[in-house]
Parts: sequence; C-alpha cells; structure tokens
Amino acid sequence: MWLDGATAKNNKNIFIKRIVESETIFYLSKDGGVANSVSNDDDECIILMFWSDKAYAKRVQANGFASYEISEIMLFDFLYRWLPGMTNDNVLAGVNWNQELCGRELDPFELREEIELQMSSERLEEYDKIYKSLINSE
Repeated sequence: MWLDGATAKNNKNIFIKRIVESETIFYLSKDGGVANSVSNDDDECIILMFWSDKAYAKRVQANGFASYEISEIMLFDFLYRWLPGMTNDNVLAGVNWNQELCGRELDPFELREEIELQMSSERLEEYDKIYKSLINSE
C-alpha cells in the first residue's frame, strides 16, 4: 500500500518538528539491530525506521515487529552519529512510517539538513561545541 505524497510529507514534517522539540527519536531494536524495511522504490535499498512519538513506534511494533523493543536516541546522537553512519552504510531513513510500512524514504544527509534548519542557532552552536569536545577527546 502506498501513502499519498501529502500525507507522507506531513508525517515527515511532524517528525522533524517533534524531535526538535523533544530531542528524542524512537526506533525498534532487537539484538543490537534496528527494525528496517526495503525501499518501496528499490529492493536493494534498506530503510531504517524512526518515529517522533512512542505511540507511532508501537503501532508498527504491533504489526510485524512484536519481538522488537522500543528504544530511544537523543537528537544529538541521531544527528552526529546515526545519520552520518547511515550515509556511510548507504541506507535511508524512514520517518514516522505507518503500520503498513509506508512513508517518506530520506537520504540521511538531507534529513540532517532539514532537521538543523528547524533548530535554533543557539542549540546548533551547543551541539557543535559538544561534537568538537568529543572529537578532541578521542
């Protein structure tokens, strides 16, 4: 089942707005892995799924991912660790997908840019300082 473009775009916008406000992203995990699906456009492309609300993750969990646990990522880690890693691994992000596993498939780098556009300059500066201190301590 396909999701119409306007609904998928709205779900993406809700995702970005809510994670910027809460600084929390939800995902389904099992044995160190993340729930994923194949792209609706390319069977060779893997999509990692993320949600802005625990309830959204629960509806997908109940529909095919019952053995997975709902886990959380802090926004900083999502922006500075997960999304760059996904880019390196050549996987896409599926945000606020519905229980039929339909929604937008996003390039991780472009998703990061869209999220950062919604963040305050103060928070971006704070995150940049944290990131630089982590890099310098390694």
